[in-house]
Amino acid sequence: MIPYFQITEFSIGPVSFQAWGTMVALGLLAGIFIAYQETKRRKRDPNRILDLSFWIILSSFLGARIFYVIGNLDLYLKNPISIFKIWEGGMTIFGGLVGALIAYLIFLKKKKIYFWDLADPIVFALPFGIFLGRIGCFLIHDHIGKITTVPWGIQYLDGTIRHETTLYNGLSALVLFIIFLVLRRFPWSQKKGFYVASFMIWYGISRFITDFFRAEDLPISDHRWLGLTINQYVSILLFLGGICLFKKLLIRQKQTNEQEN
Repeated sequence: MIPYFQITEFSIGPVSFQAWGTMVALGLLAGIFIAYQETKRRKRDPNRILDLSFWIILSSFLGARIFYVIGNLDLYLKNPISIFKIWEGGMTIFGGLVGALIAYLIFLKKKKIYFWDLADPIVFALPFGIFLGRIGCFLIHDHIGKITTVPWGIQYLDGTIRHETTLYNGLSALVLFIIFLVLRRFPWSQKKGFYVASFMIWYGISRFITDFFRAEDLPISDHRWLGLTINQYVSILLFLGGICLFKKLLIRQKQTNEQEN
């Protein structure tokens, strides 16, 4: 088994950094850089990514924190000041995605930009950003898993061996990013909406599965309704939305082929 360890902060000279916050920040910076390069490769104005990034970061943080607080309202009602201690962790990826989407839609309307011009490049970069952020969650053990006997489990100080669900989510995101890099060589992967639909399907399935490995026996365990977490219900919607989007893409491609013939 892997011995328990926790890295909450580290120092470079006299300066100390929060491990979780640093990894999330690196994930955001990496995501912006990759999205910038992908937008440039598609011969779109990459500076729009820079203009948009501030608002997406702000809205995603707000959305992620708000969704997390709502999901753990009983804990935060006891200590409301903890709501503002974001450096201690406590955010939800789906809340962040909702917040980012709201900022994106407002930005598009204000700048009069076509939705798909930036959506696919941003989502292309998203898995790698998630991967780095999940490393931060892993370092502080933000989401503890169920008791297990697998050899890659983490042996906690109380002697229990548990799954590390944040590591599973991070590795899944990394695999998806590698797949995206491979698929980028093929012209058909550049169709509008391809990466968005692919991400929705992959992440929907991945998160639905990994939440089954989250702890249920701890005071901080996720609430479950009919045996599923709220994130699993959102995962189902995300997956179905990705399937519907892919269906629309196929219909659009079929109509284009018929017109060309």
